[in-house]
Amino acid sequence: MHLLCDWSLSLNCTPFTWQVYCTCHVIGSSLTEPGPMGSSILTEGNRSGLRRNHHTPTTHSKTTHDDVTNFGAVGDGNTDNSKAFLAAWEAACKKKTNNAKVTVPSGKTFLLSPIQFEGPCKSNPITFEILGNIVAPPRSAWTKKSADEWLSFHRVDRLIVAGNGQGVIDGRGESWWTHGDGKSRPTALRFSHCNELQVGGLKHRNSQKNHVSINGCNGATISNLDIRAPAKSPNTDGIDISASTNLRIQNCLMATGDDCIAINGGTSNVDISNIACGPGHGISIGSLGKDGKHDEVEGISITNSIFTRTDNGVRIKTWQGGSGFARNISFSKITFVAANNPVIIDQYYCPHKKCADKTSAVEVSHVRYSELHGTSICKNATINFSCSQTVPCTDIVMDDVDIESVYPNDSTTAHCINAHGTASRALHPAVDCLKN
Repeated sequence: MHLLCDWSLSLNCTPFTWQVYCTCHVIGSSLTEPGPMGSSILTEGNRSGLRRNHHTPTTHSKTTHDDVTNFGAVGDGNTDNSKAFLAAWEAACKKKTNNAKVTVPSGKTFLLSPIQFEGPCKSNPITFEILGNIVAPPRSAWTKKSADEWLSFHRVDRLIVAGNGQGVIDGRGESWWTHGDGKSRPTALRFSHCNELQVGGLKHRNSQKNHVSINGCNGATISNLDIRAPAKSPNTDGIDISASTNLRIQNCLMATGDDCIAINGGTSNVDISNIACGPGHGISIGSLGKDGKHDEVEGISITNSIFTRTDNGVRIKTWQGGSGFARNISFSKITFVAANNPVIIDQYYCPHKKCADKTSAVEVSHVRYSELHGTSICKNATINFSCSQTVPCTDIVMDDVDIESVYPNDSTTAHCINAHGTASRALHPAVDCLKN
């Protein structure tokens, strides 16, 4: 399935206002849903179209069910159901028959304190089905010891976490966003060392920090996630990936206060497609190399995606002083709608602006940009390659890139420092600063 969007821009210059319109066509479907886009691309038309045309984790017909209410879960939105959920999980995990399932039933709201679902399990695969709502406790109920993560699955191979698109996971992060930095807030949903993982059909709202974290996983399919938090909510990344390989992320809608997807060190072979991102900080590789760290990222493909009113588009960011590499990366068939900073490589990443100059750097090479089209609100460089003097960016390929300004009579520009590569086919803006 491919999601293609035709955009248009309506302008009113007294005072200057603008409205983006996007018509989305799902190839292979009769869906055509035009409509105005505000701060987010998340429309009912897009949601129904994506859900209708993608792989969703499914459970087997001979599955044995453990409904959490059979273990004492109340589902009134106020009672802590953590013990009942753990009891249901342990019962399913111990079953020697395949295809055990824990079910969170529809029509109820279950409050859960920080909880970890441990493996390995005898059932293979094992399903955690979310049909009802799951909500976090108020911030006052958390302890420092429990503040790293809220819902966690650890060492559960062939885990399936599946929803029907109705139940909501709500981190109730509002009370966290104004207290401390991201280090002191919990990740809402973490998968750690879960191989052959499948996650799909979930609505996720207002995480305390990251919505979903994937760490140390080999083989995962993540699809049909609807993730939303306010544009000003700090550190509320959609999906964070680290130390993982062989991942597929597809058909997801994300509106957050940080990266829609962040790809961190130790990650390889990731295919990302059909992502609707905005608002948010776009899709980022990095940051890499912080505090002199050695980070490696390679084999990343991002395609058939749209960025609407994002602070950044497709970005590679590394700190000075690190080592390692980010290589064999492809961005293709990308649409920008009034995006800021659509294309960035930044080897001088320093959000607090007080970083000392260092000569070592994470090497960025073999990066391809093809069929990138759309509009930008950026008043400076629409394409910005700021690369290290001692470890420059190499083998950058620009092919068929056309990004216009949303402002009447304004033009878009490109800026390069120590960036080496080639440019072919139509390019707007021209990337003459790219060294052969």
